[in-house]
Amino acid sequence: MRKLDLGKYKTFFGAVMGFLLISLILIYVYRDDIFQTIQDPGQPFQTYEPPAAPNYASLESWLAQPDLGVDPYTLTAKGDVFVVVPSVYRGGKHWNLPSDDLKRKSKLQRIVRPNYVSPYGESGRLFAPFYRQASLYAFMTNREDAQQAQNLAYQDVKRAFQVFLRQSPPERPIVLVGHNQGASHVQRLLIDYFQGPLKDRLAVAYVIDHPLPLASFEGPMSSLSPCDTPDEIQCVVAFGSFTPKDEVIAERFLEGSLVHNGTEYEAINNRPTLCINPLLWTQSEDYAPERLHLGGVAAEGLDPDMTPASLTKQSGAQCQNGLLLVDIPRSKSLRRPRKVGGKFRTLPSNLFYEDLKQDAKRRVQNLLNAKVLPERAGPLLDDFEVQEIEDSPIIPPEE
Repeated sequence: MRKLDLGKYKTFFGAVMGFLLISLILIYVYRDDIFQTIQDPGQPFQTYEPPAAPNYASLESWLAQPDLGVDPYTLTAKGDVFVVVPSVYRGGKHWNLPSDDLKRKSKLQRIVRPNYVSPYGESGRLFAPFYRQASLYAFMTNREDAQQAQNLAYQDVKRAFQVFLRQSPPERPIVLVGHNQGASHVQRLLIDYFQGPLKDRLAVAYVIDHPLPLASFEGPMSSLSPCDTPDEIQCVVAFGSFTPKDEVIAERFLEGSLVHNGTEYEAINNRPTLCINPLLWTQSEDYAPERLHLGGVAAEGLDPDMTPASLTKQSGAQCQNGLLLVDIPRSKSLRRPRKVGGKFRTLPSNLFYEDLKQDAKRRVQNLLNAKVLPERAGPLLDDFEVQEIEDSPIIPPEE
C-alpha cells in the first residue's frame, strides 16, 4: 500500500496559506483603491442616460417640506431652512442616484433626516429636496465624467432652491445648510444667489465636510464673509472634521476635492480652507475642550416630530491648517463605522448636532433683532376707522 507523503501535503498547504495571507494583506493595504474601482459605473457620462429628474411641485420629491397651507407667521420658528443632504449612494451602476431608488430614499428618511436635517427644525421651516446626487465614486476621482455628474446633481438642487424661494416670504431669515456632497452644492448656491440683495436674508450658511477655499471670499463669494464671532449674521460657517484615524480622507479633502469657482470645478490642491470651530464659532486655532461640546446624535428611524437625545461632552476640537481636528468621541455610536469604504461614507451620526442646532437658532434671532428685513404688513383695516357713508342724491350740473 502506497504511503501518503505528508511532507508534500504540508508544503502544499503552507504555500496555499501563505498565498492567502499575502492576498489578504494586499486587499487590506489596497482596500480603498479596490472599493473605488468597484464603484466605477463603467461607462462615460457622455453616453450615460441620467435618471428622470425630480418634480419639485410634488411632495414626493422632498425629504422634508412644511405644510404650505399653514401661515408661517403662526409658527414658533421664524426662519426658513434649506438643507442639501449628504451622499448615500456609492455608485457601481449609475453616475447619479435614480429618483425612484427606494432603498436610498429609505436611508435618507431613516438616517439622514434625523441626523442632518432635524437639527435646524427649531430655526425655521425645513425644506430638504431629494435630488439626483452624484455617486460617491464621482467624489473619488477628478475625471470630467465625475464633474458632469456633480453638475447634474447641482442643477436639481438649484431647481429645488428656486421652488423654496417662491415659498419663503421676504420677511423670513434663511438658513442654508449643506453636509458632505450637499456642502459642495451649497457653495454654488452662495455664488449664484447670495451675491446680491438675497444676502440680507441670510442668517447663516453651513458648509460642512467639504472644503471651502478662503480665496472664495475674495473671488466668486466676495459679498459674503466667514462667521468670525458666535453672534455674527449674514456669514458662512465651514469645517471638515477628522479624527486622528482619518488621515486618508483628510489628505483627499485637502488635495483632491473638487470645488466650484463660479465657472467650473477645480481641484482644491492644498489651498487654504475655512475652518470655523463649532465649539467656539471662531477661526481661532485654540483647542476647545470637550466640556464645551453641547451634544452629538446617532439617531435612526425617528418620526420627524421626535427629538433625539444628544450625547454631551463627547469630543474636543481644534482648527489646524484648515482642518477641524476632533478627539475620538467617547461613545462608539458617534464614531466612524469599521466597514469596507467606511472612510468615505456619510456617518450615521452627527457629532455637532446640538451645537449646530443652538447656533442656527441664535443667528436667526440675531438677524430678526437687527431689523434689516421688511416687516409683514398687518391687515389693511386695522389702522383705519370704518365709517358709514350715507346715500346722497346725484344732482346734475346746471346748464
